[in-house]
Amino acid sequence: MGAPTIEEVQLGDIANLVNGRPFGPEDWGKKGLPIIRIQNLTDPAASFDYFDGDVKDEHKVRNGDLLLSWSGTLDVFIWNRGDAVLNQHIFRVIPDISRVTRDFLYLALKAAMQGIRGRVSGATMQHIRKGDLEKTRLVLPAIERQEIAATRLVEALDEASNAIGNCKAATIAGALLPEKILRTEFRLDSAISTTVLQGKLSGGWRWHRLLNVAQLESGHTPSRRRPDWWGGDVPWLALPDIRKLHGKYVYATTEYTNDAGLANSSARLLPVGTVCLSRTASVGFATILGKPMATSQDFCNWICGPELDEEFLMYAFMASHVYLRELGSGAVHKTIYMPTIKTFHVCAPDINEQRRIARVLHNSFAAALSLNDFLKARLTEIERLPSRLLVTAFGST
Repeated sequence: MGAPTIEEVQLGDIANLVNGRPFGPEDWGKKGLPIIRIQNLTDPAASFDYFDGDVKDEHKVRNGDLLLSWSGTLDVFIWNRGDAVLNQHIFRVIPDISRVTRDFLYLALKAAMQGIRGRVSGATMQHIRKGDLEKTRLVLPAIERQEIAATRLVEALDEASNAIGNCKAATIAGALLPEKILRTEFRLDSAISTTVLQGKLSGGWRWHRLLNVAQLESGHTPSRRRPDWWGGDVPWLALPDIRKLHGKYVYATTEYTNDAGLANSSARLLPVGTVCLSRTASVGFATILGKPMATSQDFCNWICGPELDEEFLMYAFMASHVYLRELGSGAVHKTIYMPTIKTFHVCAPDINEQRRIARVLHNSFAAALSLNDFLKARLTEIERLPSRLLVTAFGST
């Protein structure tokens, strides 16, 4: 009778696992053989330390060798960066080429390590012992079929990798859409300026001193020593809220104060439609109040008059994000101080054109957000493809 076309084996039956040697700081140098540590397997940009002493041949690694990290990152790799030497957290896997090809073993181990990582996840430091690795069960077709199977699977994995790359590129492009959308409506480098700019502008646009078209309000923090002034029903906008609210209306905040907190501090209840610009740490992020609320002193707050649309002003701040950040000063946290804020000028057309621009940007931002959510979800799905292909090919181990 001929040999079976498919057999189940243990890794130790078809390969030898040779552990690297331990290295201490006293062994690390600037010349000799590169020492392969786990970060050199997972990050091509990671730097090497070098060993210039005697190395046993079993500890040397050459291009094409199969390496398996058994501590920290549990994974398998094909080495292709020249002669090197292993540290003790990595095995060199030497296949019995009469029974298994290197490429097929690499893919089979990739699938097996997925299952192993799933079983040991949650540990502070993932690791697996040599004896347990050698007992890892693998299914082998006849050796003459292994090359064909490996080639087909590698082609499928390459296609998945290309799809991931394309989706990542689309996701990056999608993330840049809001900035591009703003540039279509705000053609100046910045729609905000601290100086009076002269010269005729097209389309009825002109510069306004912001204090002439909007009322400036600062924020404040009620005393933290009075817990009875906190936890009420008055939303209180603070820096931890602002990044996720950039370009949106705000209806709820992380913290809430109450009437006593307002009465006993300089904080005050600001009306719906107030445009809030962060001026400390997260400089340049803007939101609009969707309901009456107070803010911390980290914001300058603008209540627009009849000549200025609140959404238009928010988008003007967003279009001027880089300029606003450059206005910040301070060694630890950048801050735009109130004297500077009082010099703000905004470039704007008439109110009807402001509202048209605000509607266009509102709808465009909503579409961009929907597209970005779709692309992120799609990328998450596509990134699962390699694992699914390996599970389909080899099953769960």
